[in-house]
Amino acid sequence: MGDMKQRARASVLIAVTSVVTALLTAVASVGVLVVIGVGNFQATQATDEAPVDVVASVDTGSVQKTLSVEVRTTPLSTLEVPAAQFGAGIVTGVAPATVDDGGVLLSVSEQPVIVIQGALPAYRSLAQGAEGGDVAQLQEYLRRTGFTINDKAGVFGPSTAGALFEHYKSRNFAVVTADGARAENWRDTGLPLSRYVFAASTPVIVGSDCGRVGQTADSLKCVLNSQGTAVTVASDAEQDLTGLAVTLSTSSGAEIPATIGDLTTPIVDASDEEEETDASDSRQWYVLDGIPAEAQQDLRETAEVIVESSPEDALRVPLTAIRETADGATFIREPSQGSGDGGDHPLEVTLCADGYCAVTGEGIVDGMKVILLG
Repeated sequence: MGDMKQRARASVLIAVTSVVTALLTAVASVGVLVVIGVGNFQATQATDEAPVDVVASVDTGSVQKTLSVEVRTTPLSTLEVPAAQFGAGIVTGVAPATVDDGGVLLSVSEQPVIVIQGALPAYRSLAQGAEGGDVAQLQEYLRRTGFTINDKAGVFGPSTAGALFEHYKSRNFAVVTADGARAENWRDTGLPLSRYVFAASTPVIVGSDCGRVGQTADSLKCVLNSQGTAVTVASDAEQDLTGLAVTLSTSSGAEIPATIGDLTTPIVDASDEEEETDASDSRQWYVLDGIPAEAQQDLRETAEVIVESSPEDALRVPLTAIRETADGATFIREPSQGSGDGGDHPLEVTLCADGYCAVTGEGIVDGMKVILLG
């Protein structure tokens, strides 16, 4: 009986010892893990506090400041003929797609309306006694078509009347007076306002709304555009762009270098109401010369003008590498090279654009490494 009690006490003692040993082992393990965790955390904190520098290189090349401009291809000239000029007749013949100097634009009540090249718009009927620039344009047209005029330039005299009479006859047109009535003799020959249109350049391209047979003439919306076109660029920058370089591009990917010319007034196609110039538009328009005709209708709507440029061999660094002292002086920082020391290099910035700056400074050379700001 005594032996059994001793054996029971020994078993309990062994069990208690085992539990205590396990608890001590667990506590020790937790202690180790805590130490490792603290060490890892401290290592992480040390890494965050000392990040690796991001560096770039000084290189050579041009830094260019550019300005985006709008590109527009427009007719060299455009003319919206007032409907009232055609009178109150009925359209009896429609206009072709293009009309050359002396060609028939359309017929109103079977009377032809002739296109005559001349910068001064038609504004009145012409007959003997009239004087002015419009008479001179008529005389030049008659001379171009082979008729001789002895009257003084700009004076509608007997010689001009005779030449106009012969012109009508040679083309089988009715000979009329300045008011459109049939002329009784050659001296009464005139040119009614309803029978002609002056266009600044010919041939002209006739707008799609220039009339249909049966339409009343006083409801016409006839727009004439020159066949030749001009390329212009627009910018709202205050800087004068005359003489600056611009590179145009086409939809096919070709690039066309050009130089911006003088200021101009953009010609608006009167057939397109959406293109009318807004009176509040502050843009300035410049003409571009020398653009090949075959490329003018394929140009993209925007282009980049080189406003300012550094030399092609300028030293340049990323903008984010340039540092500034409290007193406004600029410098770049070179990283340490192995056992050697880096250093700060004062510099002068000459031009910045598109994330780079052209710089000058003692000790700054092509290929030098510089630390970028974070």
